[in-house]
Amino acid sequence: MFGQACHGEEGEVKAGEDEVHIGRMLAFFQDISNFVDRCNAITINMIHQLASLYQSFQKLWKSTFKLVHLHPVFDALASLLEVMITIDAIVIDNPNIITSWDKYKRMMQYVRSDPPRYNVTVEKVKQFERLLVSLDQTIMSAQVFQSCIEQDFEIFSGGDVADDDEDPEGSDSERGGRRASSSGGESRIDIRTNRVFLEEFVHCISARLSIAEGAITSATETFERNDLVGTTGLYVLLRRLQPSNVPADPVLYKRLWEMQTKAPCVTICGKIMWYMPDFLLKYSPMTSKKLQPTDIVQFRREYLHSLDDAFPADVTTAKLELSAWLVRMESFFQPTTRGMGDASRTLSIRGNLILKGLILAKRVQTMMHTLVNLHLSLQIPMPKRVVRPLYTCIEILKAVEFMFARKNPILAESSSHLLRQVAHSLFSFFRPLKAHLEASKKFDDTKLDVLAAVTVLEDILNSGESFSYTRITVLDLAAQIAMISPDNGSAASEKGSDMDTTVPMGLKDAGEPVKLIWKLRLLSDFQRKIRAACDCSFFYWSRELLHPFLSDLYNQPEQANRIQYVVGGFLDAIKLLRGAQHETDNELYVNAYAEFIESVLEEEIVENLCKDVENDLRLHVHSVHLDHLDAPNPKSADFKVLHYYLDLHPIRLHGKTLDLRQHVTHYLESTFYNLTTVALHDWKTYGEMRNLANDKYGLSLADNHLPMGSLDQGLDILQIMRNIQIFVARYNYNLNQQFFLERRSDKGSRHLNSINIHSIASSIRTHGMGIMNTTVNFTYQFLTKKFDIFSQFLFDEYIKSYLQREKRWYKKHRDDKEVDNKYPFDRAFQFNKDIRKLGVSDSGKTFLDQFRMLITEIGNALGYVRMVRSAGMNYCSNAIKFVPDLNHTHFKFEAYAGDGVAEEKNEETGEVIQDEIAGAKLSRETVVAVRNLDSVISTLAKNFSENNDYFKVLVKVFQDVTASDEQKHLINFYTIIPALTINYVETTVQAKDLMYKNTRRRESYFSDDGFAIGVAYILAILDQGEQFDALHWFEEVVRKYKAEEEAYNEKQAEREARKREQAAKKQKETTAELIDDEEEVHTLQLTAKRIELNRREFDLLDWSLNGARIFFKD
Repeated sequence: MFGQACHGEEGEVKAGEDEVHIGRMLAFFQDISNFVDRCNAITINMIHQLASLYQSFQKLWKSTFKLVHLHPVFDALASLLEVMITIDAIVIDNPNIITSWDKYKRMMQYVRSDPPRYNVTVEKVKQFERLLVSLDQTIMSAQVFQSCIEQDFEIFSGGDVADDDEDPEGSDSERGGRRASSSGGESRIDIRTNRVFLEEFVHCISARLSIAEGAITSATETFERNDLVGTTGLYVLLRRLQPSNVPADPVLYKRLWEMQTKAPCVTICGKIMWYMPDFLLKYSPMTSKKLQPTDIVQFRREYLHSLDDAFPADVTTAKLELSAWLVRMESFFQPTTRGMGDASRTLSIRGNLILKGLILAKRVQTMMHTLVNLHLSLQIPMPKRVVRPLYTCIEILKAVEFMFARKNPILAESSSHLLRQVAHSLFSFFRPLKAHLEASKKFDDTKLDVLAAVTVLEDILNSGESFSYTRITVLDLAAQIAMISPDNGSAASEKGSDMDTTVPMGLKDAGEPVKLIWKLRLLSDFQRKIRAACDCSFFYWSRELLHPFLSDLYNQPEQANRIQYVVGGFLDAIKLLRGAQHETDNELYVNAYAEFIESVLEEEIVENLCKDVENDLRLHVHSVHLDHLDAPNPKSADFKVLHYYLDLHPIRLHGKTLDLRQHVTHYLESTFYNLTTVALHDWKTYGEMRNLANDKYGLSLADNHLPMGSLDQGLDILQIMRNIQIFVARYNYNLNQQFFLERRSDKGSRHLNSINIHSIASSIRTHGMGIMNTTVNFTYQFLTKKFDIFSQFLFDEYIKSYLQREKRWYKKHRDDKEVDNKYPFDRAFQFNKDIRKLGVSDSGKTFLDQFRMLITEIGNALGYVRMVRSAGMNYCSNAIKFVPDLNHTHFKFEAYAGDGVAEEKNEETGEVIQDEIAGAKLSRETVVAVRNLDSVISTLAKNFSENNDYFKVLVKVFQDVTASDEQKHLINFYTIIPALTINYVETTVQAKDLMYKNTRRRESYFSDDGFAIGVAYILAILDQGEQFDALHWFEEVVRKYKAEEEAYNEKQAEREARKREQAAKKQKETTAELIDDEEEVHTLQLTAKRIELNRREFDLLDWSLNGARIFFKD
């Protein structure tokens, strides 16, 4: 991470910043230098000990170690060399280190030239420069490994190793292995000429290589691929130790070279790749024409191409294995083992599942490392077909990691038992051997060493419940000795060793202990290994892949839950960024990277989801109202089931969460609010979209608190007044709620216009209170024209004769028992049928229909006058709500603001009429303003009073006209009202039924109270209210439908009785009888429905008419 800028800040480096970075890291580099020096010393010490032990004349070698291969020691040496190779690779990979180091060295020249200026002494400068030289020659020049292997391994310092356990015989042998040196405290150890040691070195490298060859690409591969780095380091060291006149083993070199066919590259850390052929050519080249492949770069390209082809299938296989592993983990890692059977078997299965998860994660991580880093290093574009499998790998790794994290309490409880079980199984292999050795009567050095090793094994395995790295190393060493054959055979074997082994006495399978030690080594530190195997931090250098990953995921809504896994994989890099030490605050890197991930989520998921949800809601709503749009069909269209995203748990980011549902909700709220403010007429559309969002996606959107369409929308009072004849014909009046509703919308309009008190009050506020009187005048003129038509209709000879005939008939028969002072329903119904014989209009309206509509228009005009009066009172009440007391009519602000008023008394009674008021004598402008205020309050108070009864005025005006002899034909109007009510009810029932049907050709409405007001008004004008009441019409309607209901009940009872009789006789109905019965049931149902609908409409008309007649009572 050294020298890398934060994400989004890839600008030029500021002057002096590189030197500051090196200064901050200098202590860290010094620690690395000390560590490297220690590694060099340990390397020499290990080589010396091994060379001293593996001597043909050593007694210990002859007795025991001739049969022992110290693989653990060579493994540790390989790990040491791997660390040094890694340090060199990191420095080579990061050019910022070398650049900054060169600048820092140039800066030191200024310090050397003038130390006092920088508050240092010359001695300290020299001491510091020696440190810089040491760093420059090793770490900064990437020569750590080179300097290690180029040490003189044959020089031995006598003070370094204490000869504490050597007997006199051993000292003679030791002197045979060391040669005296000319310098007093040093001697030399034979290494290049030590054939036994070099053969052992070659054997151990070959054994490690055999393990790698067998494990890599197998089902049990874990960290063997990474061990190749150390193995190759051992080989290079071996080449340095061998005599120059002895040729290198071409077979071993060929085996190493051909390992690239299985592992062409090894990811050391992050994006740093290590190539074995390049390493061999650099440090220990060998000329051979038999090496395959010959062109290593071309081979890598071919390997990458084949990897791209096989990658999807390999990932699919790994995903299937993951599914099976997750199920078994869930089954066997329960809080209780009750019902699982044998506890030992359960423990064994748990251990195997841990190893299976580790192996699976490491294999998937290796696949990802190889694919991504090869594409980066070879600069070959990544094909699109590997994008989805690649983020599936991240999902697999995170699924494994999350499962271990979720089962962590059970793992913590079981780990010690798992290790104890493996330890017991391991020692069970050596227990017979120990018993055999203890039973021996004759001991030699070999048997004693083997018995000692078995005893050490037993002590380690039986003491303590944890196994550290040191204890496992000692355990492995002891096992190597314990597995030798005392009968000059060797059973030392490694996993995959190619040596011929002889099974030692007492051991049935010498390979099994090695497997158990391998298992013990993994289980003792499985948590750290799982974290390393599931780490995806290397994606930091390929972070732009997050865009195609999330983009592809968004196109698979059913896979929405995988987003958390992919994001979790990219968040692993935060642990890497926290290790940056060249900045004072490494949180800058963390925050910049976290913001990058959040921005990609916003761009690829949140924004697209918000737009898709909005478009889906918009299409569904518009498809209902617009004929040319169809609702989206999930079978024929590319349909995304978006609720998968909205049902996700909040996505965990760095230090925060991202809730997709909350983001979409906020987006829709702000969008609907903004678009509604721009186009208020679309308020209903966005209201429907809001409700649909709740029904379809469960999104509870907050109310935007806009007044929607009530922002004084509707027809203006002036527009209505000028076109009142059109208004009363196109709108229906509702008596109770005082609003007008359009009968039928304009062509192409999606909504019906409505007019209420608030819209009229808004117009009054705009035009002033004077508009109210103008409205009454216009209404009077309109009523005058309508009454002329009204009079002409009743003057018609047919109508006039009918009314006179009905009047005479009722007067003659009202006392009859059949009539009972109620005008018969049948006579009114018959008139409705007879009048149709006179003809109908083009729209199918009879003369009675048109007369009813005329009365309705008169009633609508009066309803409009009532609404204007109510709106005026509403406006006045809002305008004067801050005036404290309207009843205090003598209060005038002008008197208090001006010169005041003298006291006034009644001359006769002496009572004080007006108290004296002392004026404030304010300016003339203030007095004028106060006078205007008094005038406004007076006008509002006058208009607010209930003295303006426009209905009485309109009744009185027309009463004077209708009382003349010319209008005598109007005296029988009340007789036609029953027929009009029947006509009204039939029309209303039909209109309400059409409301449930999607039709715009015919009028549908639910209220038409203008008819009731018109009838009440005309009755008041003609003073025929009592005469109409004498008809007892609505009582006759009640009697009529009660009789029909009784007839219906009788038919229903007859049918039920017939059914019971047939059921009692067990008679089976014929097909004809069944059809007749079904038709009878259908007829009865229609009859019941007709009776109920007509009765309800007559009741509503009766109530509306009685309510309207109250307006016109004296």
